[in-house]
This record gives sequence, C-alpha cells and structure tokens, in this order.
Amino acid sequence: MAEPLKPTENIVDVAVGSLVPSVTFDPVSLTGSGNLRGMRQPQLEPGDPVLKIGRSSGLTFGIVTAIELDSVAVAYDTGTHVFDRQIEIEGTGSNAFSASGDSGSMIVDESGLACGLLFAGSEHGGTNGKGLTFANDIHQVFATLHLELASTSPGA
Repeated sequence: MAEPLKPTENIVDVAVGSLVPSVTFDPVSLTGSGNLRGMRQPQLEPGDPVLKIGRSSGLTFGIVTAIELDSVAVAYDTGTHVFDRQIEIEGTGSNAFSASGDSGSMIVDESGLACGLLFAGSEHGGTNGKGLTFANDIHQVFATLHLELASTSPGA
C-alpha cells in the first residue's frame, strides 16, 4: 500500500510493507526509550520535545520548530515534489535529528505518543546548523492508508 506522489499538494509520503514470517518484531517497543503508548491527540506545537529511533542515526532528540508548514520541496529520483501541512524538527544541542536512511521512522513525544512520520531532511539549516527534519502528521498517515496503531497492551 502506498500513497502516490503528485508534483504539488502532497500531505504524506508513505507506504506500508509486510515482514516475512521469520522476522520477529515488537510493534510497541521503542528501544532505549520505553514503549509506544498510543497516538498523540493534541496537535504538536513549536517548542514541543520529540524523539525518534532511526535506522541510520539511532535514538535522537529534537524540538518542533514549525507545524502546518506548507511548500516543503523535496527532491526525489522522479523529480521534486511539494508537501503541505508538514512538521519541522531540529535536533537538540549540537546533534542532527535525522540522517539519510531514517525515512519512515516514527516520531514520538516525550510521553511515548506517536505524532509524526519522518520522510525528509536536510544536512544544513536550523539553529545548530545540523539540518532540519520534516515529518507527516501521524493522524494523516494513518487516515490516508486506513491503518490502526498497534495495541500497547493486551486487549486494548
């Protein structure tokens, strides 16, 4: 399942795959940061702390610097696509929030509530000069693909 990209007015960059049976996976464990506790209901606000666990950069911490950001242009092999209603995040301290290969990482708030899906980043920019990360609102991702978040407890 995937959402096709258009030249403009994209809201999400998302696809879903499945694991082969021999791969074990815990859908609620956030290695090094506790467990996923559900989906955040209030919208993120600038200044909110967030974290993610990425394939390339591992566990990193950041601060939301903008919400509802429009006209985010991202270069793909198929050309440049423009996204609206995005979340902008920068790493805290002197660290980048993301690196190439982290796309698809779930972003959670400090309470362990899902709030975004990382899809793009830059190597430059932000107040620390380490780049900016862009994320789709997690509610829009789940609505677009008609998904439900994995339960955080049996029977929930």
